[in-house]
Amino acid sequence: MVMRVYTGRRAFNLPARERLWPEGTISPPLRHRLLLVFFVAVAILLAAPFSFSNKVTAAPEISMELPNPEADVIAVVQTVVDDHVIHGTYVYEREKTLNEAVAETSSTYFGPWKDAGRVFYKVRRDALAPRNFKDSSDIGVITVRYVVRATSASTARLMITAVFVEDGTHRVHVSDSTVETSEFAEVQKQLTEMQRDRQLAAEIRQKKDVEAQQAADIAKRRSEEAASVLAEESSLQTLEQRANELQHAVEVRIINPAAELKSAPFRGATTMAKLSANSDVLVEIITAYWYGVETPDGHRGWIRRDQVVPLP
Repeated sequence: MVMRVYTGRRAFNLPARERLWPEGTISPPLRHRLLLVFFVAVAILLAAPFSFSNKVTAAPEISMELPNPEADVIAVVQTVVDDHVIHGTYVYEREKTLNEAVAETSSTYFGPWKDAGRVFYKVRRDALAPRNFKDSSDIGVITVRYVVRATSASTARLMITAVFVEDGTHRVHVSDSTVETSEFAEVQKQLTEMQRDRQLAAEIRQKKDVEAQQAADIAKRRSEEAASVLAEESSLQTLEQRANELQHAVEVRIINPAAELKSAPFRGATTMAKLSANSDVLVEIITAYWYGVETPDGHRGWIRRDQVVPLP
């Protein structure tokens, strides 16, 4: 076996065994075994899966505390993760929106999430040299990670990281922060819309409550007015009934066509006037046998009780 070694423009030949091991330093069987171990080690290294050794430092994270409770931020982030768009990047100049992203529950690049908070992933495969990822020049996968963590009962922190990993070389390209800030902007826009919708719904509910209270007040007032009218009508009917009762109690009707109006409650008293049958007189005084009465024309006198009857 001969090894040809090139140095500059000159070439010379050396026996391989003298090149690797000087004559007499190692036996041929051992030399063969060492060569076999060397080539096996190289093959193992070449066949080993690619490791993202720089993923911790290569993917900067953008973090922001939001004045919204964790549940609201999680709901909005889930909506953004499901919108099929990687915001802040694109592939073709004629189409500035990168669609066909999908929500994932895990990430090959980032690995399992072990810290506190809720994690989400949005992935776009087969992206060709996407814009705003540094030095990207091949087809690969864009992964956006969102982490939501409560900081108080009414606030939450949102952390977003975006990377592009080439399919062939497994090179990692970090975003220039355009993707992260664009995703943040989308989350904040939807949180603002959520707050506006809630405020509008609260105003509508308040308006309906006011209208319902006003309607209840009007109904109550009308009910009270109706009850008052009924009470007045009932009172008027009662008064009319009482007046009728009083009228029947104090008025009598002459039944004797020869009835005489006397000046005193005696048979021998002077007759003041003759009273017509079926005429009515007002009773003012009552005795055992006589009524002191007043006639419709204003005359007062006495008439025997057996000459009158109560009004029908």
